[in-house]
Amino acid sequence: MSLVSFTVADTSRSRTSGARKGAAAAPAGPPRQWSCYWSATGPGPVSVGCPGDADLSLTLSPTDAEMVRQGLLAPSVAFMQGRLKTSGDNGLLLSVLAWSATDAFGPALASWSSPAQS
Repeated sequence: MSLVSFTVADTSRSRTSGARKGAAAAPAGPPRQWSCYWSATGPGPVSVGCPGDADLSLTLSPTDAEMVRQGLLAPSVAFMQGRLKTSGDNGLLLSVLAWSATDAFGPALASWSSPAQS
């Protein structure tokens, strides 16, 4: 299993020109970080913070993270537009992006976005 970290933080090169009408801008603030262990079947339980060095790190601006949460921006599109910053295992990145295009992504994202996870 691999460790994946997700960070929402101010990214110096985030773009808002591609934002659709109705996408609420998320307030900037201190970085927020979550992590999960990734297996061949997808992510395990998500926890706040990161317990060690991640095999893959993903970072989105607060605005782009809100757009993903609302279903207005696909993670793969954010990556291709340079809005999703990544470092680490590129093979794992492809697995994560492929999984984010499945029907399982929406329910998982909703559970991760709950106030208890913030």
